[in-house]
Amino acid sequence: MNRIILTTFTDPMMGLSYECEPVYEQLSSRYAGEITFRTIMSGLVRDVSDFMLPEERALPTEEGIRAYNRRLAEIYKSEEALGGLPMNMEGFHLFDAKHRSSYPLCMAYKAAQLTDPEKAEAYLFRLRRATILEGRQTTLDEELIQLAEETGMNARLFRQHYTDGSARAAFLKDLAYTRSLGIRGLPACLIQCGEQSALVSGMIGFNGFVTVIEQLQLRNQACNEGDGR
Repeated sequence: MNRIILTTFTDPMMGLSYECEPVYEQLSSRYAGEITFRTIMSGLVRDVSDFMLPEERALPTEEGIRAYNRRLAEIYKSEEALGGLPMNMEGFHLFDAKHRSSYPLCMAYKAAQLTDPEKAEAYLFRLRRATILEGRQTTLDEELIQLAEETGMNARLFRQHYTDGSARAAFLKDLAYTRSLGIRGLPACLIQCGEQSALVSGMIGFNGFVTVIEQLQLRNQACNEGDGR
């Protein structure tokens, strides 16, 4: 049986990826021992102004970003029904005039991978929940480091990777890989089975993933039979 590799292109701030966690748990159970999950940091918000409306950009900077935060909170809440996981948007303030990008969250995940690969996914889950459930401003360096401590990681080593350029270099490799596949919208998933692969966008649900995986398995089987393997 060819191993299934599911690579998710995302950003820790993404509500859709948070809402997809139960789906991945179902896939992990259905394909126990056969499926591997990978996560690629694809940098959703380079600068908050890229996503602000003209009327938000026309306001004084802090006021405009506060207006964007409020609108973003509404977008998050609209996604809550997609996966059923709760979101708490009370007082949501992820961005401000000095913290305008989600790239620090992406670099933090890469720092976690460099610090302790076995705890990196737990760190990512903790980071998502801190952002979406607890209302913590995870664009702040001190919050990202505190979350490393809360996940049981070596905070000193995490800080070192986060600040010495190694996490940034790893993140830039993820960005380059994302762009090499022509991915324009997040989240996206690359599903691989043997020599067969498919790139899907957005939330397709558990049944959607199973359908794609089964199609890839059949195509891979047909190719193997055609080669006389």
